[in-house]
Amino acid sequence: MKKVLYGIVILSLLLLTACSSKENKQAESKPVESQPIESEQADLETEKATEDKYIPKEIKYYEIENPGRELTSLEKELLRYPGIYSGDQYDEAKVNEALDELPDNLTEEQYMDELLYLLNEDYHEDIETLVNFDSTVEVDIARPDETVNEPTLKTAHYAILIDASGSMKASVGNKTRMEAAKAAVMEFAKQVPENATISMRVYGHKGSGSDADKKLSCSSTENFYNGNFDDQKFQKSLDKVKPAGWTPIGLALESVKEDIPVNTDDVVVYVVSDGIETCGGDPVKAAKDLVATDIETVVNIIGFDVDDDEGQKLLKEVATAGKGEFTYVNSERDMKNYMRVQYEEIQKRWREWKEEGKSKAREMKEEKKALARNTKESMKEKSRQEKERLKSAQNYLKERFKDYEHPIYQMFSTIVDYSNAKWNYAVDVGNQAWSESVDNGNKEWSNYVDEGNKKINETIEKKRK
Repeated sequence: MKKVLYGIVILSLLLLTACSSKENKQAESKPVESQPIESEQADLETEKATEDKYIPKEIKYYEIENPGRELTSLEKELLRYPGIYSGDQYDEAKVNEALDELPDNLTEEQYMDELLYLLNEDYHEDIETLVNFDSTVEVDIARPDETVNEPTLKTAHYAILIDASGSMKASVGNKTRMEAAKAAVMEFAKQVPENATISMRVYGHKGSGSDADKKLSCSSTENFYNGNFDDQKFQKSLDKVKPAGWTPIGLALESVKEDIPVNTDDVVVYVVSDGIETCGGDPVKAAKDLVATDIETVVNIIGFDVDDDEGQKLLKEVATAGKGEFTYVNSERDMKNYMRVQYEEIQKRWREWKEEGKSKAREMKEEKKALARNTKESMKEKSRQEKERLKSAQNYLKERFKDYEHPIYQMFSTIVDYSNAKWNYAVDVGNQAWSESVDNGNKEWSNYVDEGNKKINETIEKKRK
């Protein structure tokens, strides 16, 4: 009976001990359950305090004055101020020191901005070059005025003085002197540049060769044409010239001043005559007076089938006084040969003009090509260097954060895409600027070739007539 009771007591003690132990454990576990909650709150508060302390860097951008169009978002990003350790300022140790100062809990975007604050390259001059790139190739070379004396005159006037004395009725081959002279004058007039003016003055065209008409004839000189060359109007005026009386060369040279337009810089006078002054004038003095004016003047004398040595001597003296040349012709063939020499000089000037234009167009094209290419290569190298430095900075931070879920581990693609976008922009826009420069340069080159060849061919055709 006692054994039974002992057993019951022992059992009861064991049960009580067990219950007591369980309750003690429950009582002891209560503060343990509350500890994680308090820790999480503390961590949250710490993180919040850290976030409150983080001040993002101010992002600054360059501005392009009057870009002419709305910039793309990428172009605006490329105008971001350079990082403090960009370009030649790069110092890996200093970069790592700056990275050590970064908080642990920034977002991917915040980390990227911090890295760019340190390492972003300076593209703003490259962007300004490409945004404002002018691929136009325009060469402005003064066209030759197509005369042997002053092939580059800007405001030139050509005065042709035609001897209409009775001796011009004489035959030269199957034509009269006057008919041959008219044909040569017309050929020459067609070569006058469009921006120049031309005049036709006739002398000795009134009265006759008789003594009774000498006074009338010697006082006769008249302007038949003045202005820009017009084929039909000039020919119509030329048709009115009829050989008649005496030869007042001096009077014609004195009167030609009336034919020169205001603000003319240069004058070329061509005197077509078959003989000497027969009216008592002084053509040598008149020629000297002409070239003594403020207007640059040259007097060329074309002695057409001059019969005597005295006439040739006088005409040479007039040409010398007029700082020009004397050319003696005694036939229509000689007259045309003289004009052909003029055309050959014109032809030479057009060749020179064409070659200079080609050279300048090619030179300008190469300059613009080089600018586009160099800008592109500059941006490519900067973006490549920037990408490698950003990747290096990311790798440095990865050593600090072992949690693969940390934002720094997600940044590799962001860095690569960001830098590649800059590289691609440089290639695409740089190549476009290069191609446009090539096309425009080739077009301008062709313009000079085409116009030059056209003018050269025109003078060749004139020589063949």
